[in-house]
This record gives sequence, structure tokens and C-alpha cells, in this order.
Amino acid sequence: MKKALIVIDIQNDYFPGGAFTLENANEACKGAVEAIEQAKRDGWLVVGVQHVNSADAPAFKPDTEGVKIHNTIAAALGDAPIVVKSEADSFFKTNLVQIVRDASITDLYLTGMMTQHCVTHTALSPQASDMKVHIIAKGCAAPAKALSDLALQGLSARCDVV
Repeated sequence: MKKALIVIDIQNDYFPGGAFTLENANEACKGAVEAIEQAKRDGWLVVGVQHVNSADAPAFKPDTEGVKIHNTIAAALGDAPIVVKSEADSFFKTNLVQIVRDASITDLYLTGMMTQHCVTHTALSPQASDMKVHIIAKGCAAPAKALSDLALQGLSARCDVV
């Protein structure tokens, strides 16, 4: 069994002062850092994901502070590979599937923002279907905690929510 932690879209626009502030963003950031540190101690593959939109989008505009991975997450990721995406599914039109296949990953652990959107789409991606998918809830956030909780409840039908 080979495990990977995928840290999805923990970017500045989701924090206070950003273009799309999420409830519990700071708490989720702390939870994600703990997950990254544990995954590294356990020898897992760790991959960061960064969402980049077009210049006319409301958030994650290229070359802005908001599009940058939160500095606490960036420091924890260190030299981990970063996958850049433009859609909700972290596998869609990216090299993430190649990264996890090259590492012979059997168990995929996901954490990040937004629970009901990018985390959910990545968890249910056709490219993840041959792996056991787990969601690390303490590192997830959405516009409202209730929405994040609802998404995690829905994901629990197909994924292991921890």
C-alpha cells in the first residue's frame, strides 16, 4: 500500500482579506499543515495543488497575491511537486494522474478548499477510481462550515472521511 496526500487549493484568496473568504480557513490551514507533516514523517508522497483562473475571474487571478498558495502551506509543502489546475477536478487536464501512477499510489488522501467543490470533484474523479480515496476533514473548508460538513457527509458514501 502506497499513500499520497494531495493538498488542494489552500490559497490566499480563501483567507480574510482575499477575494473569496471561507469560514474556518485558518483552522483548516492548521489541520492541513498537521496532515502534511504527518504524511512526510510517514514517507508518503505529498503534492500541492494550485488553482489558477483567467485574469477576468473573480478569484485566483494570475500574478496576484490571492492566487498564491498560503505561505504556511507553502512552507510545509517545501519541495513537494505543485500541480496547477484551472478546473475543480485536480486530475482534469493536469499531470496529477501521472504523478500518482509513477509513484504506484494505492491510497489517496485529500484535504483542502473548497470541500463541496474542488475536494469533492477530485475525490470523485474518474482518474481516482482505481485508488482508495480518503478525505482528511480537519484540513477542509468551504464558504460555511455547515456546507463543508454536508459535503463530507456526502463523500462518506464513497470515501473514507477521517
